[in-house]
Amino acid sequence: MSDPFGGRKSGEREYLSFRDVWGFLTRYLPMLSIFMVAGFAVGVLYVMNTEPTFQATSRLVMDPEQGRVSWQDAATGTIIIETAEIASQVEIVKSEAVAQAVIGKLDLTKDPELLESRSIYSMVRGTLASILALFEPESAVSTAGVVDAEEELMRRTMAAFLGRVSVQRVGQSYVLEIGYTSTDPRKAALVANTLAQAYIRVGMNDRADMARSGAKWLETRLLEVGQQAREASIAAEEFRAKHNITVVGNAATLDQQQISEVSSQLLVARAATAAEIANLESLREAMASGDRIEPGGSVADGTLQKLRDDMRSAETRLGVLRGRYDATNPAIAAAEQEISRFKDAIQQEYARVEALHRSNLMAAQTRERLSEERLAALTQTTSAKNGAVAELSEIESRANTYKRIYESLLQQLVGTVQTQSFPLGKARFVTAATAPLNKNWPKTSIIVPFAGMVGLAFGLMVAILRQNLNHRVSSADHLRRELGINSLGHVPVCKTPKSDAGGFPVSLAPLRCVMHTPYSPFSEALRIVKNSVDSAFAESGGMVIGITSVGPGEGKTTVSINLAQLYRNEGRSVVLVDADFISSRLSRMATTFPKDLALERMSMIEERLPMEETGTIAEGQVLTVKKTRAIGRTKPKTDPHGMAVPVLTSAQIKEGKVSHQHYGHLSALRTMIAKLRGQHDIVIVDMSAFEDSADTRAICTYLDGIVVVLGRSKKMTIERLSAALATFGKSRLTILGSISNRSNH
Repeated sequence: MSDPFGGRKSGEREYLSFRDVWGFLTRYLPMLSIFMVAGFAVGVLYVMNTEPTFQATSRLVMDPEQGRVSWQDAATGTIIIETAEIASQVEIVKSEAVAQAVIGKLDLTKDPELLESRSIYSMVRGTLASILALFEPESAVSTAGVVDAEEELMRRTMAAFLGRVSVQRVGQSYVLEIGYTSTDPRKAALVANTLAQAYIRVGMNDRADMARSGAKWLETRLLEVGQQAREASIAAEEFRAKHNITVVGNAATLDQQQISEVSSQLLVARAATAAEIANLESLREAMASGDRIEPGGSVADGTLQKLRDDMRSAETRLGVLRGRYDATNPAIAAAEQEISRFKDAIQQEYARVEALHRSNLMAAQTRERLSEERLAALTQTTSAKNGAVAELSEIESRANTYKRIYESLLQQLVGTVQTQSFPLGKARFVTAATAPLNKNWPKTSIIVPFAGMVGLAFGLMVAILRQNLNHRVSSADHLRRELGINSLGHVPVCKTPKSDAGGFPVSLAPLRCVMHTPYSPFSEALRIVKNSVDSAFAESGGMVIGITSVGPGEGKTTVSINLAQLYRNEGRSVVLVDADFISSRLSRMATTFPKDLALERMSMIEERLPMEETGTIAEGQVLTVKKTRAIGRTKPKTDPHGMAVPVLTSAQIKEGKVSHQHYGHLSALRTMIAKLRGQHDIVIVDMSAFEDSADTRAICTYLDGIVVVLGRSKKMTIERLSAALATFGKSRLTILGSISNRSNH
């Protein structure tokens, strides 16, 4: 049993395949083609109706001295020019001052091309100004009206003029490209050249004016700074003379130089004293050791060294004599006396050297003391002048500062005077503008394809919106995806020639389309529907199917009759049951046109079926009455060949109900369907539209399955069908599928 209103499950995912994309494109290909052709047409119309414009360009090169070095690439060493300076010049070219100069020179306030190109804002503003002028006094209008009109004209012309000017930098160079757009190529070239000349002239005038104003300011400032520099120099000289400060060299005073010299002398004296003390200590150690060590420093002079050498020679000879002679030998006694004489001489020499070093030490100490006294006196004298020297340095620094400012201002004044005398422009011509040969706008090769692409994009957007916002049930995939209902087929409109109608109404021709046009698209589509229905049941068993629709007029009766004819022409036993108790269209067709539609009203025969009816005849007694009820049986009368389809009309069904029951026809129908199920292979029940019919909802529970006919699939939405199916509640309902009737799919 299918779930007709469960729809798509939340856990399911949708995947977009190439087949889906291809199906989407093929389905909306006509609409996309129309939008693309419309886009091409709009582009062609725009190109044909737009007046061509021409752009002439002139090129200027800026003075490289105007550039500023912004930074240098450390890797390549390339110097990058500051782009802000170039961008500033671009804005100057498009400034109102330059534009006003060009407009005044070429008298562009009378140019109809500029006057006609007014913006919406300017038109609204002009209209409001005209309205406000009506409420002002005539005197005010007469005095200020002319000025306001001229100013408004100039502003309007300037806005239109600047809208046609284009200025851009060529790459990373100093070259500026100035362009002007106009419908006249010669005028475009003339205005572009005039604009470049005006920019050069304005730049020269600006520099000359700046030089003049700068020269005046520099002259005034130069006099002030010169006076301040002279006063500062005189004050420094007077302060130096007052405090007796003499400068030697570039930075040091005389006292500072003397202190430096005395400090050097003191260091020398202290070094000499230390040296004499060291020599005296060394001599004393040598004397105390008995001349066993060598005295250091200047003690070991030549005389003492000679005596020591002579004594060592005498000691050597004494040793040799003692080895040869005995102790009483006169030679040994003479040698010992000689050694004793040398020792006395050495002691005397030590005493002399000691006296000499002691004298040198006293002299060094005297020099050291004198240097310290002199340094202390100079230090005391210099410390008294330190404050004056510091103040003098500040005065001299102020004087030097004024002097440097004076020299700088003097150099600037000289350069400014030269600039004023020979003003140089910031740029010069590289290439003058010439009349262009080709139009700048509109570009056919760009606009027409772009318009076509825009039309295609717009059509694609509309198609996507239509696909996403389309909740109609015309698509079988959409219906199966949203509600889980399979499509049994698409049945096209039945087209029957008028010559075959005879006396039969043309509007009822689709009811016999299967009989008169067996191989038409309608018949073939309905045969596909029949095969889909048959596949849902076993081949040996019978089936009871209902044909219904959501609303009236969707062709369910047409489908029922033709489907029954298909089964009948295949030799199957089939019966039609008209369960549409509201319109009973099938019953009317079977009664009015039985031969034309190959229908036959089922004849009634008396068959005994138990049906009890109870009643009371006396108090406490119940009377049971056995009654008989008639049920239909196939008995062909109108069709001698037995090819007519029997029809159980709605009137016959109502005849079988109990008389006092208003809705007894449902019970009677249920009983008759149960009887017909055993007598026929196929029972087709034509029911009312179930959207507003309670009978159909009850009858569906008697059937093996139902087929929903969607005759207005383009107007039927998923929401409406789902809401209609939801009215069945939890009733047993088996939907075999849907049929798209009158479909062009």
